[in-house]
Amino acid sequence: MKFLELASNKVHIIGINGIGMSALAIYLKKNNINVTGSDIAHNANTVILEKYKIPVFIGHKSSNIKDRDIVFYSSAIKNNPEIKEAKKNKIPCYNRSKLLQLICKDKFTIVVTGSHGKTSTTSILGHLLVRAGLNPTIISGGIMQNFGQNIYLTDSNYVVVEADESDGTVFKLSPKYLLFLNVDREHIDFYKSYSNFKSKIKNYILSQIKKDVKIFINNDDNFLFSLKKYSKNLKTFGSNSKANYNYKLIELSDKKSSFKIYKGNKIISKSLTTNLLGEHNVQNLTAVLSIIDDLGYEIKKSHILDFKGTKRRMNILGKIKKTTFIDDYAHHPTEIEKLINIISLYKKKIVILIIEPHRYSRLNDLYKEYLYVLSNTNNLIILKTYEAGESYKQGMKNSKNLVNDLNVSNNQKTRYIDNYSDLFDLLDQFILNKSESIVITAGAGDISNQIRFFYDSRK
Repeated sequence: MKFLELASNKVHIIGINGIGMSALAIYLKKNNINVTGSDIAHNANTVILEKYKIPVFIGHKSSNIKDRDIVFYSSAIKNNPEIKEAKKNKIPCYNRSKLLQLICKDKFTIVVTGSHGKTSTTSILGHLLVRAGLNPTIISGGIMQNFGQNIYLTDSNYVVVEADESDGTVFKLSPKYLLFLNVDREHIDFYKSYSNFKSKIKNYILSQIKKDVKIFINNDDNFLFSLKKYSKNLKTFGSNSKANYNYKLIELSDKKSSFKIYKGNKIISKSLTTNLLGEHNVQNLTAVLSIIDDLGYEIKKSHILDFKGTKRRMNILGKIKKTTFIDDYAHHPTEIEKLINIISLYKKKIVILIIEPHRYSRLNDLYKEYLYVLSNTNNLIILKTYEAGESYKQGMKNSKNLVNDLNVSNNQKTRYIDNYSDLFDLLDQFILNKSESIVITAGAGDISNQIRFFYDSRK
């Protein structure tokens, strides 16, 4: 099947309100393809879809696919009546990876992937290439603040796309450029083991090398660096001076990050500044700038400062009295560790960190890692574990266990709160504080909507 063949089909997308699926739906609509979709509830993406006049059915019912010719579904969809109805009526059904594959086929595709940082890196790479004049279509896994949505559509033959490793999407794409940011222990439910996950990545990268794909890997990631021995054509980025593109920090603060960029031993920029905080963002920017340099484009310093960030990535909601509220997506221990590193930059302010653990399976698989990164963290609140469709099983660790183990092992005063009413009461008291302070919430579940509700109702 080719993308053009979809023009004569009526397409239905199950899980259309998801951040990834909504972007693909908009892409279809802008290419004059008849598209509808369904999901379990309204959210902010529904509003965007409605602006594009894409019908969205709330609730999954077999009648939603009446007169549809082809169905695409989110990887999160399980045991769905619309899929059952489609199969009963022999309507072709495909995972979202197939749709992304069709969109990217025959395009000059730059793929950004990895366990952490995909969305921010995709967004800033796309932004800088737009400012440089290449003007690619950008398909991101988050709302890009510069464009106000998760997709930037152009008529260009170039596409910058975030490709998820969680469901194997990335392995089905054939890019011209492949940027692999990092590899971490994650999505074991899909790959069955960490070794299987790494083997899949290794085989994919080696297969792309044979196709003359330009591949950039993180020199600071032990696993990715180990692949360097298989080919001299793998280009590297990172903090190590032996990387093809490397950075040296000038300053990390709670307002900005400044750094130098080298190409090998040759300095190519003596001083760059970004509003993004933390060394991990400097590393991601180095990756972005390495690809842009390889493409032969030049970036102005002002273009980097123009980047407004991505929603839910250290996203400042605003200030109530002397308390600033910040929303973040961090939910994996590695991401939480980077967030805590940023918190250390706020040297003169009281910072409250509120963590909502995401999935029982993740918490249990990475329990020791959670204990390690959260140990000795001051002013820490841990919420009830967000289930994400999972069921608690006897013997599993939960948020209460995490709080108890942190407090017993490290003599911490971490608080456990199991409902948002109690959290809001606590925050109401906290904003009466007369000192400059910050509340940072982190998680991939309900925490973002809840803290935005709290902020909007009190501001």
